[in-house]
Amino acid sequence: MNNLNNYISEETPPKASAMINTFRAFGYNLQTAIADIIDNSISAEAGNIWVNYEWKGAESWVSIIDDGVGMDSNTLVSAMTPGCKDPNDEREITDLGRFGLGLKTSSFSQCKTLTVATKRQILKF
Repeated sequence: MNNLNNYISEETPPKASAMINTFRAFGYNLQTAIADIIDNSISAEAGNIWVNYEWKGAESWVSIIDDGVGMDSNTLVSAMTPGCKDPNDEREITDLGRFGLGLKTSSFSQCKTLTVATKRQILKF
């Protein structure tokens, strides 16, 4: 077998705009997209989940707010990175995600802008 180190190679990262447009074609409808995001809230141990919306044509919006454990900065960056999870990795029994795509694919299947705000409570003993 030839040594692959002898060949020229290049990194080929995906183009963000093309990838986001690809997410729009994953077959979600509004109900399944919202359900996928609510799965994230359940995985984050939310006791309450609030879904708010306003339908105004192109200016419509949906917000999904929960009282789950929140994310620190590194976890948020990972959550916003496509394919952040290896489907073969061990997961917590409460983790409903598998590929690290749900938040991104469900959101961008329905919208052009996604904003995530999070706060992680620091417990003091």
